[in-house]
Amino acid sequence: MIDDDRKRRILCVDDEDFNLAVLSGFIRRLGHEPVTAGSGEEAKDLLDASIDLVLSDVMMPGMDGFSLVEWIRTESPNPDVPVIMVTTLTEKGDRLRAVQAGANDYVTKPVDLVELRIRSDSLLKMKDSQDVVKLYQLHLEEMIAERTK
Repeated sequence: MIDDDRKRRILCVDDEDFNLAVLSGFIRRLGHEPVTAGSGEEAKDLLDASIDLVLSDVMMPGMDGFSLVEWIRTESPNPDVPVIMVTTLTEKGDRLRAVQAGANDYVTKPVDLVELRIRSDSLLKMKDSQDVVKLYQLHLEEMIAERTK
């Protein structure tokens, strides 16, 4: 079983230092470890299996948040990681585009700590459940391989 109280690694992606500092502070207040990236390209280099959640801005130069989420879902080493888009965009079309790209949730700036806690806790619990299922599947595959020898 996965420990609900363990410190999580949360990748925060934003091209503005101030926004990264705010998100990092929030993540620390929630008891987790922030990992920061100033661009989508930098986030690609940092995203590995140790990352439990991604918080990404949408409007960034180069690789925007939509493109980052699409990359996460199709090419990254951690395609099932939950993603929350964090942006000033508030139009329904932007929210729909985020979901179509593969984001799990969407929050607007300025970010509210309570809303971020509720949304991130929900996605981290979902990830924990998925991780338990993956471990069980791996265990079953190992048992089947052993028995068929």
